[in-house]
Amino acid sequence: MLEYRFLCMTLVRPDIHDILEQPPAIHYRRGDGSDASHVFDFVVTLSSGERIAIAIKPADRVVQRDFVTELGCVAAAMPKHFAHRVKLITDEQLNRRAAAEAARLVMRSRPQLTEVAA
Repeated sequence: MLEYRFLCMTLVRPDIHDILEQPPAIHYRRGDGSDASHVFDFVVTLSSGERIAIAIKPADRVVQRDFVTELGCVAAAMPKHFAHRVKLITDEQLNRRAAAEAARLVMRSRPQLTEVAA
């Protein structure tokens, strides 16, 4: 549901040019030296051309898994052509009411998207 909330809120923003869901994995080395890979939830391209790799996680998992540190390792290994920066979004930043309103707006203004999703 977090990804859906984010997507709805992003689709109604006028500064968004493109949204790529589940882009290719980024391979990186963890702090302990082991190899790993991470798939971002989205890569968002702004109208300015800036690309932002978005990771969406519940806040409690971010803390429990020290995900901020892991995401730093991912960002360090991320190719420059993939995205200009990384952004972590948690459930604390995704207001349910705002997301529901955005979903209603998407249904009214972009019916072709809701037909595909149905």
